[in-house]
Amino acid sequence: MSIPGLLSERAIILAPRGRDSQIAMRILDEAGYLATVAHDLFELVKELSSGAGLAIIADEALRNSDIKPLLDLISRQPAWSDLPIVLMTHHGGPDHNPSARMGNLLGNVTFLERPFHPATLVSLVVTAVRGRRRQYEARARMEDLHESEGRLQNALKAGRLGSWLLEAEYLKLTCSDITKSHYGRNEQDTFNYDDWLAAVYFEDQPRMQSALQRSLDTGVDLIIEYRNVWPDGSLSWVDVRARAICGKNGLVSSLAGVTSDITERKQAESQLRRLNETLEQQVEERTSQLRHKEDILRQSQKMEAVGQLTGGIAHDFNNMLTGIIGSLELIRRRLARGNIEDLNSLIDLGVTSANRAAALTHRLLAFSRRQSLDSKPVEMNHLVNAMDELLQRSVNESIHLQLRMASDLWTAEADPNQLESALLNLVLNARDAMPDGGTLVVETFNQQLDRSFTNAHENLLPGDYVVLSVSDNGCGMPETVISRAFDPFFTTKPIGQGTGLGLSMIYGFSKQSHGHVSIKSEVGRGTTVQLFLPRFKGLADEAEQSFQSNAVYAENGETVLIVEDDPAVRTLVSEVLSELGYTFIEAGEALDAVPILESGQRIDLLISDVGLPGMNGRQLAEIARQLRPGLKVLFITGYAEHAAVRGGFLDTGMQLITKPFAFDHLTSKVREMIEA
Repeated sequence: MSIPGLLSERAIILAPRGRDSQIAMRILDEAGYLATVAHDLFELVKELSSGAGLAIIADEALRNSDIKPLLDLISRQPAWSDLPIVLMTHHGGPDHNPSARMGNLLGNVTFLERPFHPATLVSLVVTAVRGRRRQYEARARMEDLHESEGRLQNALKAGRLGSWLLEAEYLKLTCSDITKSHYGRNEQDTFNYDDWLAAVYFEDQPRMQSALQRSLDTGVDLIIEYRNVWPDGSLSWVDVRARAICGKNGLVSSLAGVTSDITERKQAESQLRRLNETLEQQVEERTSQLRHKEDILRQSQKMEAVGQLTGGIAHDFNNMLTGIIGSLELIRRRLARGNIEDLNSLIDLGVTSANRAAALTHRLLAFSRRQSLDSKPVEMNHLVNAMDELLQRSVNESIHLQLRMASDLWTAEADPNQLESALLNLVLNARDAMPDGGTLVVETFNQQLDRSFTNAHENLLPGDYVVLSVSDNGCGMPETVISRAFDPFFTTKPIGQGTGLGLSMIYGFSKQSHGHVSIKSEVGRGTTVQLFLPRFKGLADEAEQSFQSNAVYAENGETVLIVEDDPAVRTLVSEVLSELGYTFIEAGEALDAVPILESGQRIDLLISDVGLPGMNGRQLAEIARQLRPGLKVLFITGYAEHAAVRGGFLDTGMQLITKPFAFDHLTSKVREMIEA
């Protein structure tokens, strides 16, 4: 059923004679179709122009009439339209009715013989209207397609994108005017496949043709940028992209794509590269200037450090040297007068001053990380508890010292002597930060450091650490002081009251032990320094057990080879061993010692300085072990750069002591090694 009143589906009836128009109109009205009667051919054309689903025309209306307006209307129909016409003829059909032959000129004509049955007319109208509706649907699709194409063309124009289609079988190229413009052509110019390839710049042709052929063969998208030559000889850049369209056989039937002119972008990129090169050159020049200024600043800081050294270290060292030199001078004078009474007090004074100088030297070596460490398993709680009395004496009565030891503390791996020194330094610093008294807390606990923490600190590995923490509620430090707290010789104390090496020594010790040290402080609230030392991964009973012996005298002609380039040290060591009955052989350098090792001379122990000129002590020891397998070696050194951690320097049967050393310590170590 049609919708009443819908002009596009109405029937226009032209039957000027008799009652055919009235009968037809009544039949269609009863069937639910809208019908309009035209009284002549002119009115028919007018009504059809306003919209109609079909025309019902009596053949006599066309006889002896000018049907040109009707034929013009039919010929001017859009592509989607083919107006259905029902031509009412007299009995006998078109073969016997000459006027009916005119239906051939009208196109989509169906004949209806009179008289006709109402059902026949309705059936013809239903068929005609159904066909007309399909035409309207085609019109709607064509309009949608036209609008879509319009939008696409507008978008392409807005983006200055050209469109093109390449048919694979015949290599027929169809392209838009914008695409032509990208190759320097006008709208009226022809531009075929051969023109397209010929326009490609000769250096880019192999690359472009290879990419195009690959897309035609495999169906992969074509994406390429290349240069093309315009008819006037100028060069431009074009970006070509396409997608393959495959036929039913699965092969590529065509490529549909777009082009865009990227000449301006390429010129901008080239200019940007030139600017970057210029900028890089300027940055390099600026960096060179900054490096030069940094070198000047670094040299200035070195000179400032030297100044602080002469004001602090040299002051302390001169005091110590005064004690040593003064004691020796007094001893000499008394001996010259034959007065040997009370020499022990002068000797003790000299030794005390010398030990203080040795301690200061150790602090300098610890800062530079050249102090040899004897890392071993350390029970930190035991170490702290053993120092409790010393720590209590180091602080005054107005300071309350608290020890908070973790009950499940892991075993640490460190040099216990240096750890004791670090703890004492931290406690003394905390004491000085509380001149009016306060609370000082020494605490131990376990800590796991994850990768997010260790990545922020150089040469620190994630894992388990044992922490020694010293806290005070004293004056605290501002950020400017915290940032320089580990700097060598930096101190906030007056000259003569501090060397500025305490925290530097702790920093060097922590790094040398593969640990970490941190400072947290707030002005007016106090400071906390935490020393992180690696957890010992071995068994608890692996701690080094020192062999103790009360006998220090030589037995059975035991012989020691002494290799030391400093004559004073070599003489003193020889004299001490000689007093104990040892036979000794001296060598001033490693090359002098090799022939002795090659000889048949008895040698029970090799004592060698590490820092010998030429061949060093470690190299000499390797040669000695080749010549005399199992020979025991005792190294003596002021600092041993390669012996910073003894476990990585000493083999079995080797030990090391650092200068200056007490001769009792030397002789007991000699006895211990020979008897071991």
